[in-house]
Amino acid sequence: MSRNLVELIRRHHTVQAPTALEVLKDAMDDHGELTDADRVRAAELSGMPEAAVYGVSTFYDDLLAPRGERHVRVCTGTACFVAAGDASVERLSADLGIAPGERAADRSVSLAETVCLGFCHSSPAVRVGDVVDAGPGALDRAVAGETRAATEPEWESVLPEPVLTRPGGWHGLRRALEELGRERLLAEVEAAEVRGRGGAGFPAGTKWSFVAKAAGPEKFVVANGDEGDPGSYIDKYLMERSPELLLEGMALAGFAVGASHGFVLCRSEYPRAKPALEDEAARAREAGLLGTGILGTDFDFDVTIIEGAGSYVVGEETALLACVQGLRGTVSARPPFPAERGVYGKPTVVNNVETLSNMPFVAARGAAAYRALSPGTETAGSKLVCFNERFVRPSVYEVPFGMTVRELCEDVAGGLTGGAEIKALQIGGPLGGILPASLLDTPFDFDPLAAVGCMVGHGSILAFDQTADMREVARHLLRFGAEESCGKCFPCRIGLRRAYEEFSADAA
Repeated sequence: MSRNLVELIRRHHTVQAPTALEVLKDAMDDHGELTDADRVRAAELSGMPEAAVYGVSTFYDDLLAPRGERHVRVCTGTACFVAAGDASVERLSADLGIAPGERAADRSVSLAETVCLGFCHSSPAVRVGDVVDAGPGALDRAVAGETRAATEPEWESVLPEPVLTRPGGWHGLRRALEELGRERLLAEVEAAEVRGRGGAGFPAGTKWSFVAKAAGPEKFVVANGDEGDPGSYIDKYLMERSPELLLEGMALAGFAVGASHGFVLCRSEYPRAKPALEDEAARAREAGLLGTGILGTDFDFDVTIIEGAGSYVVGEETALLACVQGLRGTVSARPPFPAERGVYGKPTVVNNVETLSNMPFVAARGAAAYRALSPGTETAGSKLVCFNERFVRPSVYEVPFGMTVRELCEDVAGGLTGGAEIKALQIGGPLGGILPASLLDTPFDFDPLAAVGCMVGHGSILAFDQTADMREVARHLLRFGAEESCGKCFPCRIGLRRAYEEFSADAA
Protein backbone atom coordinates (compact mmCIF):
# COMPACT_ATOMS: atom_id res chain seq x y z
CA MET A 1 0.00 0.00 0.00
CA SER A 2 1.09 3.61 -0.52
CA ARG A 3 3.22 4.90 2.34
CA ASN A 4 1.99 8.42 1.61
CA LEU A 5 -1.62 7.31 1.97
CA VAL A 6 -0.87 5.45 5.20
CA GLU A 7 0.91 8.51 6.56
CA LEU A 8 -2.09 10.68 5.66
CA ILE A 9 -4.42 8.30 7.48
CA ARG A 10 -2.06 8.09 10.45
CA ARG A 11 -2.15 11.86 10.90
CA HIS A 12 -5.95 11.85 10.80
CA HIS A 13 -6.28 8.71 12.87
CA THR A 14 -7.81 8.28 16.26
CA VAL A 15 -9.10 4.92 17.46
CA GLN A 16 -12.62 6.36 17.61
CA ALA A 17 -12.60 7.91 14.11
CA PRO A 18 -14.42 5.91 11.40
CA THR A 19 -12.47 4.56 8.46
CA ALA A 20 -13.64 5.03 4.88
CA LEU A 21 -14.61 1.36 4.74
CA GLU A 22 -16.80 1.66 7.83
CA VAL A 23 -18.58 4.74 6.45
CA LEU A 24 -19.21 2.99 3.13
CA LYS A 25 -20.51 -0.15 4.84
CA ASP A 26 -22.93 1.93 6.91
CA ALA A 27 -24.20 3.64 3.76
CA MET A 28 -24.69 0.29 2.04
CA ASP A 29 -26.63 -1.03 5.03
CA ASP A 30 -28.76 2.12 5.10
CA HIS A 31 -29.91 2.39 1.49
CA GLY A 32 -28.65 -0.67 -0.36
CA GLU A 33 -26.24 1.00 -2.78
CA LEU A 34 -23.39 3.48 -2.86
CA THR A 35 -23.71 6.96 -4.34
CA ASP A 36 -21.13 9.60 -5.16
CA ALA A 37 -22.38 11.51 -2.11
CA ASP A 38 -21.57 8.49 0.07
CA ARG A 39 -18.02 8.43 -1.26
CA VAL A 40 -17.57 12.15 -0.68
CA ARG A 41 -18.81 11.78 2.89
CA ALA A 42 -16.48 8.81 3.50
CA ALA A 43 -13.56 10.90 2.26
CA GLU A 44 -14.46 13.81 4.54
CA LEU A 45 -14.89 11.66 7.65
CA SER A 46 -11.81 9.48 7.11
CA GLY A 47 -9.42 12.12 5.79
CA MET A 48 -8.75 10.07 2.65
CA PRO A 49 -8.67 11.45 -0.91
CA GLU A 50 -11.86 10.80 -2.88
CA ALA A 51 -9.91 8.75 -5.44
CA ALA A 52 -8.68 6.42 -2.70
CA VAL A 53 -12.22 6.08 -1.33
CA TYR A 54 -13.43 5.17 -4.82
CA GLY A 55 -10.81 2.43 -4.87
CA VAL A 56 -12.14 1.05 -1.60
CA SER A 57 -15.75 1.17 -2.81
CA THR A 58 -14.93 -0.89 -5.92
CA PHE A 59 -12.76 -3.52 -4.21
CA TYR A 60 -14.91 -5.28 -1.60
CA ASP A 61 -17.71 -7.65 -2.62
CA ASP A 62 -20.13 -6.33 0.01
CA LEU A 63 -20.01 -2.87 -1.57
CA LEU A 64 -20.54 -3.86 -5.20
CA ALA A 65 -23.97 -5.41 -5.77
CA PRO A 66 -27.16 -3.40 -5.06
CA ARG A 67 -29.35 -4.76 -2.27
CA GLY A 68 -33.08 -5.20 -2.14
CA GLU A 69 -35.41 -5.33 0.84
CA ARG A 70 -34.49 -9.02 1.03
CA HIS A 71 -30.82 -9.56 0.25
CA VAL A 72 -30.18 -13.23 -0.52
CA ARG A 73 -26.59 -14.46 -0.46
CA VAL A 74 -25.95 -17.99 -1.66
CA CYS A 75 -22.74 -19.73 -0.60
CA THR A 76 -20.48 -20.89 -3.42
CA GLY A 77 -17.69 -22.15 -1.18
CA THR A 78 -16.09 -25.52 -1.79
CA ALA A 79 -18.17 -27.40 0.80
CA CYS A 80 -21.38 -26.07 -0.74
CA PHE A 81 -20.01 -26.87 -4.20
CA VAL A 82 -19.37 -30.45 -3.09
CA ALA A 83 -22.90 -30.67 -1.69
CA ALA A 84 -24.78 -29.14 -4.62
CA GLY A 85 -22.42 -28.11 -7.42
CA ASP A 86 -23.63 -24.97 -9.18
CA ALA A 87 -27.27 -25.94 -8.63
CA SER A 88 -27.77 -23.61 -5.64
CA VAL A 89 -27.00 -20.48 -7.65
CA GLU A 90 -28.96 -21.68 -10.68
CA ARG A 91 -32.00 -22.60 -8.58
CA LEU A 92 -32.17 -19.29 -6.68
CA SER A 93 -31.53 -17.26 -9.81
CA ALA A 94 -34.35 -19.00 -11.67
CA ASP A 95 -36.86 -18.81 -8.82
CA LEU A 96 -36.11 -15.20 -7.89
CA GLY A 97 -35.95 -14.08 -11.50
CA ILE A 98 -32.63 -12.26 -11.15
CA ALA A 99 -29.00 -13.12 -11.78
CA PRO A 100 -26.32 -12.95 -9.08
CA GLY A 101 -25.34 -9.32 -8.56
CA GLU A 102 -28.78 -8.04 -9.56
CA ARG A 103 -31.71 -6.46 -7.73
CA ALA A 104 -35.35 -6.80 -8.76
CA ALA A 105 -36.86 -3.76 -10.47
CA ASP A 106 -39.20 -3.20 -7.52
CA ARG A 107 -36.22 -3.44 -5.12
CA SER A 108 -37.96 -6.26 -3.23
CA VAL A 109 -35.13 -8.79 -3.49
CA SER A 110 -31.51 -9.05 -4.58
CA LEU A 111 -29.17 -11.99 -5.11
CA ALA A 112 -25.43 -12.31 -4.58
CA GLU A 113 -22.85 -15.08 -4.41
CA THR A 114 -20.66 -15.29 -1.31
CA VAL A 115 -17.73 -17.41 -0.11
CA CYS A 116 -18.00 -18.86 2.55
CA LEU A 117 -20.76 -18.65 5.22
CA GLY A 118 -19.05 -21.09 7.58
CA PHE A 119 -21.84 -23.68 7.60
CA CYS A 120 -19.75 -26.30 5.81
CA HIS A 121 -21.02 -28.93 8.26
CA SER A 122 -24.56 -28.70 6.80
CA SER A 123 -24.25 -27.43 3.23
CA PRO A 124 -25.68 -25.95 1.06
CA ALA A 125 -26.03 -22.63 2.88
CA VAL A 126 -27.87 -19.42 2.12
CA ARG A 127 -28.08 -16.14 4.00
CA VAL A 128 -31.06 -13.79 3.96
CA GLY A 129 -30.32 -10.56 5.79
CA ASP A 130 -28.37 -11.65 8.85
CA VAL A 131 -29.96 -15.12 9.09
CA VAL A 132 -28.03 -18.11 7.76
CA ASP A 133 -29.99 -21.22 6.79
CA ALA A 134 -28.32 -24.46 5.72
CA GLY A 135 -28.95 -28.05 4.79
CA PRO A 136 -31.97 -29.70 3.15
CA GLY A 137 -34.75 -27.23 2.40
CA ALA A 138 -32.65 -24.10 2.91
CA LEU A 139 -33.02 -22.97 -0.71
CA ASP A 140 -36.78 -23.61 -0.69
CA ARG A 141 -37.16 -21.54 2.46
CA ALA A 142 -35.08 -18.71 1.01
CA VAL A 143 -37.33 -18.49 -2.06
CA ALA A 144 -40.48 -18.67 0.06
CA GLY A 145 -39.28 -16.00 2.48
CA GLU A 146 -39.26 -18.50 5.35
CA THR A 147 -35.54 -18.60 6.14
CA ARG A 148 -34.71 -19.89 9.62
CA ALA A 149 -31.46 -19.90 11.55
CA ALA A 150 -29.60 -23.16 11.03
CA THR A 151 -28.46 -25.11 14.07
CA GLU A 152 -24.78 -25.89 14.50
CA PRO A 153 -23.19 -28.99 16.02
CA GLU A 154 -21.36 -28.67 19.32
CA TRP A 155 -17.60 -28.70 19.18
CA GLU A 156 -15.71 -31.45 20.97
CA SER A 157 -12.23 -32.28 22.23
CA VAL A 158 -10.43 -35.60 22.17
CA LEU A 159 -7.92 -34.24 24.68
CA PRO A 160 -8.27 -34.95 28.42
CA GLU A 161 -7.53 -31.26 29.06
CA PRO A 162 -8.95 -28.99 26.34
CA VAL A 163 -7.25 -25.72 25.51
CA LEU A 164 -9.73 -24.18 23.09
CA THR A 165 -13.06 -25.99 23.40
CA ARG A 166 -13.59 -24.71 26.94
CA PRO A 167 -14.77 -21.46 28.48
CA GLY A 168 -12.06 -18.99 29.40
CA GLY A 169 -11.65 -17.26 32.73
CA TRP A 170 -8.91 -14.68 32.13
CA HIS A 171 -6.66 -16.66 34.52
CA GLY A 172 -3.67 -16.32 32.19
CA LEU A 173 -3.83 -12.52 32.18
CA ARG A 174 -4.13 -12.46 35.97
CA ARG A 175 -1.03 -14.62 36.32
CA ALA A 176 0.87 -12.55 33.77
CA LEU A 177 0.11 -9.29 35.56
CA GLU A 178 0.44 -10.53 39.13
CA GLU A 179 3.27 -13.07 38.84
CA LEU A 180 5.07 -13.34 35.51
CA GLY A 181 5.67 -9.83 34.25
CA ARG A 182 6.39 -8.94 30.63
CA GLU A 183 9.74 -10.68 30.17
CA ARG A 184 8.71 -13.98 31.77
CA LEU A 185 5.44 -14.01 29.81
CA LEU A 186 7.34 -13.53 26.57
CA ALA A 187 9.77 -16.26 27.59
CA GLU A 188 6.88 -18.67 28.28
CA VAL A 189 5.33 -18.01 24.86
CA GLU A 190 8.68 -18.56 23.14
CA ALA A 191 9.34 -21.74 25.16
CA ALA A 192 5.85 -23.07 24.36
CA GLU A 193 6.77 -22.98 20.66
CA VAL A 194 3.29 -21.89 19.61
CA ARG A 195 3.20 -22.00 15.82
CA GLY A 196 0.79 -19.78 13.91
CA ARG A 197 -2.51 -21.53 13.26
CA GLY A 198 -3.42 -19.46 10.19
CA GLY A 199 -1.42 -21.51 7.71
CA ALA A 200 2.26 -20.52 7.66
CA GLY A 201 3.11 -21.93 11.09
CA PHE A 202 5.51 -19.09 11.97
CA PRO A 203 6.48 -19.11 15.69
CA ALA A 204 4.23 -16.67 17.53
CA GLY A 205 6.85 -16.02 20.20
CA THR A 206 9.29 -14.81 17.56
CA LYS A 207 6.73 -12.34 16.23
CA TRP A 208 6.04 -11.07 19.73
CA SER A 209 9.74 -10.66 20.51
CA PHE A 210 10.28 -8.61 17.33
CA VAL A 211 7.52 -6.18 18.30
CA ALA A 212 8.62 -6.09 21.95
CA LYS A 213 12.08 -4.96 20.84
CA ALA A 214 10.77 -2.44 18.31
CA ALA A 215 11.29 1.23 19.12
CA GLY A 216 8.47 3.68 19.69
CA PRO A 217 5.74 4.32 22.26
CA GLU A 218 2.79 3.18 20.11
CA LYS A 219 2.26 -0.43 19.08
CA PHE A 220 -0.75 -2.52 18.10
CA VAL A 221 -2.10 -6.07 18.22
CA VAL A 222 -4.23 -7.32 15.33
CA ALA A 223 -6.27 -10.53 15.39
CA ASN A 224 -6.80 -12.01 11.95
CA GLY A 225 -10.38 -13.29 12.05
CA ASP A 226 -10.73 -13.39 8.27
CA GLU A 227 -10.11 -17.12 7.92
CA GLY A 228 -11.61 -16.98 4.43
CA ASP A 229 -10.70 -20.52 3.33
CA PRO A 230 -13.86 -22.16 1.95
CA GLY A 231 -14.42 -25.23 4.09
CA SER A 232 -13.06 -23.74 7.33
CA TYR A 233 -15.26 -22.51 10.16
CA ILE A 234 -12.82 -22.82 13.07
CA ASP A 235 -12.32 -19.12 13.75
CA LYS A 236 -16.08 -18.67 13.44
CA TYR A 237 -16.62 -21.09 16.32
CA LEU A 238 -13.91 -19.42 18.42
CA MET A 239 -15.21 -15.89 17.90
CA GLU A 240 -18.84 -16.82 18.47
CA ARG A 241 -18.48 -19.41 21.25
CA SER A 242 -15.33 -18.45 23.17
CA PRO A 243 -14.62 -14.79 22.39
CA GLU A 244 -13.10 -14.39 25.85
CA LEU A 245 -10.16 -16.62 24.85
CA LEU A 246 -9.36 -14.42 21.87
CA LEU A 247 -9.67 -11.15 23.78
CA GLU A 248 -7.55 -12.46 26.65
CA GLY A 249 -4.94 -13.64 24.16
CA MET A 250 -4.84 -10.18 22.62
CA ALA A 251 -4.45 -8.56 26.04
CA LEU A 252 -1.57 -10.93 26.79
CA ALA A 253 0.08 -10.00 23.51
CA GLY A 254 -0.39 -6.32 24.31
CA PHE A 255 1.16 -6.76 27.74
CA ALA A 256 4.12 -8.73 26.37
CA VAL A 257 5.02 -6.29 23.58
CA GLY A 258 3.96 -2.97 25.11
CA ALA A 259 0.81 -2.31 23.05
CA SER A 260 -2.25 -0.60 24.48
CA HIS A 261 -4.75 -1.22 21.70
CA GLY A 262 -5.82 -4.08 19.47
CA PHE A 263 -8.05 -4.66 16.47
CA VAL A 264 -10.06 -7.75 15.58
CA LEU A 265 -11.02 -8.09 11.93
CA CYS A 266 -13.87 -10.58 11.65
CA ARG A 267 -15.59 -11.67 8.45
CA SER A 268 -18.83 -10.04 7.37
CA GLU A 269 -19.92 -13.52 6.27
CA TYR A 270 -20.20 -14.39 9.99
CA PRO A 271 -22.99 -12.07 11.22
CA ARG A 272 -22.85 -13.43 14.78
CA ALA A 273 -19.12 -12.92 15.29
CA LYS A 274 -18.91 -9.16 15.76
CA PRO A 275 -21.82 -8.95 18.26
CA ALA A 276 -20.35 -11.85 20.27
CA LEU A 277 -16.96 -10.14 20.46
CA GLU A 278 -18.45 -6.75 21.32
CA ASP A 279 -20.60 -8.24 24.08
CA GLU A 280 -17.62 -10.04 25.61
CA ALA A 281 -15.45 -6.92 25.35
CA ALA A 282 -18.13 -4.94 27.22
CA ARG A 283 -18.27 -7.59 29.97
CA ALA A 284 -14.47 -7.55 30.22
CA ARG A 285 -14.41 -3.78 30.61
CA GLU A 286 -16.98 -3.95 33.39
CA ALA A 287 -14.85 -6.57 35.15
CA GLY A 288 -11.69 -4.49 34.82
CA LEU A 289 -10.10 -6.91 32.35
CA LEU A 290 -9.98 -4.45 29.46
CA GLY A 291 -9.57 -0.69 29.50
CA THR A 292 -7.33 1.40 31.75
CA GLY A 293 -5.58 0.15 34.88
CA ILE A 294 -6.40 -3.51 34.23
CA LEU A 295 -6.72 -5.47 37.48
CA GLY A 296 -5.37 -2.52 39.43
CA THR A 297 -2.08 -2.34 37.52
CA ASP A 298 -0.65 0.31 35.21
CA PHE A 299 -1.44 -1.84 32.15
CA ASP A 300 -3.93 -0.32 29.70
CA PHE A 301 -5.37 -2.30 26.80
CA ASP A 302 -8.57 -2.14 24.81
CA VAL A 303 -9.88 -3.48 21.52
CA THR A 304 -11.83 -2.35 18.48
CA ILE A 305 -13.92 -4.91 16.60
CA ILE A 306 -13.98 -4.37 12.84
CA GLU A 307 -16.08 -6.25 10.32
CA GLY A 308 -14.66 -6.95 6.87
CA ALA A 309 -16.55 -6.45 3.63
CA GLY A 310 -16.11 -9.64 1.65
CA SER A 311 -12.57 -10.35 0.43
CA TYR A 312 -10.59 -13.58 0.61
CA VAL A 313 -7.20 -11.95 0.08
CA VAL A 314 -7.68 -9.82 3.20
CA GLY A 315 -6.65 -12.93 5.12
CA GLU A 316 -3.06 -12.18 4.02
CA GLU A 317 -1.50 -10.07 6.76
CA THR A 318 -0.52 -6.98 4.75
CA ALA A 319 -3.92 -6.90 3.03
CA LEU A 320 -5.49 -7.40 6.46
CA LEU A 321 -3.72 -4.33 7.82
CA ALA A 322 -4.89 -2.33 4.81
CA CYS A 323 -8.47 -3.37 5.55
CA VAL A 324 -8.12 -2.46 9.24
CA GLN A 325 -7.09 1.03 8.12
CA GLY A 326 -10.08 1.24 5.76
CA LEU A 327 -8.07 0.84 2.54
CA ARG A 328 -8.31 -1.53 -0.43
CA GLY A 329 -7.24 -4.98 0.71
CA THR A 330 -4.28 -5.34 -1.62
CA VAL A 331 -1.10 -7.18 -0.69
CA SER A 332 2.08 -5.19 0.01
CA ALA A 333 5.68 -6.22 -0.53
CA ARG A 334 7.69 -7.25 2.52
CA PRO A 335 9.97 -6.04 4.09
CA PRO A 336 9.06 -4.01 6.00
CA PHE A 337 7.15 -6.61 7.98
CA PRO A 338 4.22 -5.68 10.23
CA ALA A 339 6.44 -6.13 13.30
CA GLU A 340 8.35 -3.09 12.07
CA ARG A 341 5.70 -1.13 10.19
CA GLY A 342 2.09 -2.27 10.60
CA VAL A 343 -1.13 -0.47 11.50
CA TYR A 344 -0.72 3.28 10.93
CA GLY A 345 2.98 2.66 10.35
CA LYS A 346 3.54 1.35 13.89
CA PRO A 347 5.01 -1.99 15.07
CA THR A 348 2.19 -4.52 15.05
CA VAL A 349 1.66 -8.11 16.21
CA VAL A 350 -0.52 -9.95 13.69
CA ASN A 351 -1.80 -13.36 14.80
CA ASN A 352 -4.60 -15.62 13.72
CA VAL A 353 -7.63 -16.00 16.03
CA GLU A 354 -6.76 -19.58 17.00
CA THR A 355 -3.13 -18.66 17.67
CA LEU A 356 -4.13 -15.92 20.12
CA SER A 357 -6.76 -18.16 21.72
CA ASN A 358 -3.97 -20.57 22.73
CA MET A 359 -2.17 -17.94 24.77
CA PRO A 360 -4.39 -17.93 27.89
CA PHE A 361 -3.48 -21.60 28.47
CA VAL A 362 0.22 -20.90 27.96
CA ALA A 363 0.15 -17.98 30.40
CA ALA A 364 -1.91 -19.81 33.02
CA ARG A 365 -0.34 -23.29 32.86
CA GLY A 366 3.10 -22.70 31.38
CA ALA A 367 5.07 -23.83 28.35
CA ALA A 368 5.73 -27.37 29.59
CA ALA A 369 2.04 -28.14 30.05
CA TYR A 370 1.33 -26.77 26.59
CA ARG A 371 4.02 -28.84 24.89
CA ALA A 372 2.76 -31.96 26.67
CA LEU A 373 -0.58 -31.76 24.83
CA SER A 374 0.95 -33.36 21.71
CA PRO A 375 3.75 -35.60 23.02
CA GLY A 376 6.31 -36.92 20.57
CA THR A 377 5.32 -34.57 17.75
CA GLU A 378 7.05 -31.74 15.94
CA THR A 379 4.39 -29.19 16.89
CA ALA A 380 3.33 -28.26 20.41
CA GLY A 381 -0.20 -27.69 21.65
CA SER A 382 -3.51 -28.78 20.20
CA LYS A 383 -5.23 -28.02 16.90
CA LEU A 384 -8.82 -27.40 15.94
CA VAL A 385 -9.93 -29.27 12.82
CA CYS A 386 -13.27 -29.12 11.04
CA PHE A 387 -15.08 -31.36 8.56
CA ASN A 388 -17.64 -30.84 5.80
CA GLU A 389 -21.11 -32.35 5.54
CA ARG A 390 -19.90 -35.47 3.72
CA PHE A 391 -18.77 -36.86 7.10
CA VAL A 392 -21.00 -38.67 9.58
CA ARG A 393 -20.10 -36.30 12.44
CA PRO A 394 -19.12 -32.98 10.85
CA SER A 395 -18.11 -30.35 13.38
CA VAL A 396 -15.08 -28.69 14.99
CA TYR A 397 -12.81 -30.96 17.05
CA GLU A 398 -9.80 -30.21 19.22
CA VAL A 399 -7.11 -32.82 18.58
CA PRO A 400 -3.41 -33.35 19.30
CA PHE A 401 -0.94 -32.97 16.48
CA GLY A 402 0.40 -36.25 15.13
CA MET A 403 -2.85 -38.17 14.63
CA THR A 404 -2.99 -39.52 11.10
CA VAL A 405 -5.40 -38.01 8.63
CA ARG A 406 -7.14 -41.39 8.49
CA GLU A 407 -7.66 -41.40 12.26
CA LEU A 408 -9.13 -37.92 12.11
CA CYS A 409 -11.50 -38.83 9.29
CA GLU A 410 -12.59 -42.24 10.56
CA ASP A 411 -12.26 -42.20 14.34
CA VAL A 412 -13.08 -38.55 15.03
CA ALA A 413 -15.49 -37.61 12.23
CA GLY A 414 -16.97 -41.10 11.74
CA GLY A 415 -16.06 -41.61 8.08
CA LEU A 416 -18.25 -40.60 5.16
CA THR A 417 -22.02 -40.84 5.18
CA GLY A 418 -23.58 -43.94 3.68
CA GLY A 419 -20.32 -45.84 3.96
CA ALA A 420 -18.89 -43.99 0.97
CA GLU A 421 -15.16 -44.19 0.30
CA ILE A 422 -12.88 -41.18 0.31
CA LYS A 423 -11.51 -40.35 -3.12
CA ALA A 424 -9.50 -37.34 -1.96
CA LEU A 425 -9.38 -34.64 0.70
CA GLN A 426 -8.76 -30.95 0.46
CA ILE A 427 -6.70 -29.98 3.50
CA GLY A 428 -5.89 -26.41 4.41
CA GLY A 429 -8.25 -24.65 2.03
CA PRO A 430 -7.92 -23.76 -1.66
CA LEU A 431 -4.24 -22.87 -1.27
CA GLY A 432 -3.54 -26.07 0.66
CA GLY A 433 -3.54 -29.26 -1.34
CA ILE A 434 -5.52 -32.27 -2.51
CA LEU A 435 -4.57 -35.43 -0.61
CA PRO A 436 -5.40 -38.72 -2.38
CA ALA A 437 -6.80 -41.63 -0.42
CA SER A 438 -3.46 -43.43 -0.73
CA LEU A 439 -1.89 -40.86 1.64
CA LEU A 440 -4.47 -40.94 4.43
CA ASP A 441 -1.91 -42.32 6.88
CA THR A 442 0.07 -39.08 6.76
CA PRO A 443 0.42 -37.51 10.24
CA PHE A 444 -1.56 -34.29 10.66
CA ASP A 445 1.30 -31.88 11.33
CA PHE A 446 3.03 -29.06 9.47
CA ASP A 447 6.08 -30.82 8.05
CA PRO A 448 4.54 -34.25 7.24
CA LEU A 449 1.70 -32.60 5.31
CA ALA A 450 4.09 -30.25 3.52
CA ALA A 451 6.13 -33.27 2.44
CA VAL A 452 3.13 -34.62 0.48
CA GLY A 453 2.11 -31.29 -1.05
CA CYS A 454 -0.45 -30.19 1.52
CA MET A 455 -0.54 -27.81 4.46
CA VAL A 456 -2.28 -27.58 7.82
CA GLY A 457 -3.80 -24.23 6.90
CA HIS A 458 -6.67 -23.35 9.18
CA GLY A 459 -7.33 -27.05 9.78
CA SER A 460 -10.22 -27.74 7.42
CA ILE A 461 -10.66 -31.26 6.05
CA LEU A 462 -13.05 -31.41 3.12
CA ALA A 463 -13.91 -34.79 1.61
CA PHE A 464 -14.64 -35.80 -1.97
CA ASP A 465 -16.20 -39.24 -2.39
CA GLN A 466 -15.83 -41.58 -5.36
CA THR A 467 -18.53 -39.76 -7.34
CA ALA A 468 -16.59 -36.47 -7.39
CA ASP A 469 -15.27 -35.20 -10.72
CA MET A 470 -11.86 -33.87 -9.74
CA ARG A 471 -11.56 -31.83 -12.94
CA GLU A 472 -14.69 -29.97 -11.91
CA VAL A 473 -13.18 -29.51 -8.46
CA ALA A 474 -10.05 -28.05 -10.06
CA ARG A 475 -12.16 -25.74 -12.22
CA HIS A 476 -14.06 -24.58 -9.13
CA LEU A 477 -10.82 -23.83 -7.26
CA LEU A 478 -9.33 -21.96 -10.22
CA ARG A 479 -12.46 -19.85 -10.55
CA PHE A 480 -12.29 -19.04 -6.85
CA GLY A 481 -8.65 -18.00 -7.13
CA ALA A 482 -9.25 -15.88 -10.21
CA GLU A 483 -12.20 -14.06 -8.68
CA GLU A 484 -10.55 -13.47 -5.31
CA SER A 485 -7.18 -12.24 -6.61
CA CYS A 486 -6.39 -8.72 -5.44
CA GLY A 487 -4.87 -8.07 -8.88
CA LYS A 488 -1.54 -6.83 -7.56
CA CYS A 489 0.70 -9.43 -9.22
CA PHE A 490 0.24 -10.57 -12.81
CA PRO A 491 0.95 -14.33 -12.31
CA CYS A 492 -2.08 -14.45 -10.01
CA ARG A 493 -4.18 -11.84 -11.84
CA ILE A 494 -3.62 -13.29 -15.33
CA GLY A 495 -2.41 -16.84 -14.73
CA LEU A 496 -5.35 -18.01 -12.65
CA ARG A 497 -7.83 -16.46 -15.08
CA ARG A 498 -6.20 -18.15 -18.07
CA ALA A 499 -6.02 -21.50 -16.25
CA TYR A 500 -9.71 -21.24 -15.39
CA GLU A 501 -10.55 -20.43 -19.01
CA GLU A 502 -8.55 -23.43 -20.23
CA PHE A 503 -10.31 -25.80 -17.82
CA SER A 504 -13.70 -24.35 -18.73
CA ALA A 505 -13.00 -24.73 -22.46
CA ASP A 506 -11.96 -28.36 -21.99
CA ALA A 507 -15.10 -29.05 -19.94
CA ALA A 508 -17.28 -27.57 -22.69
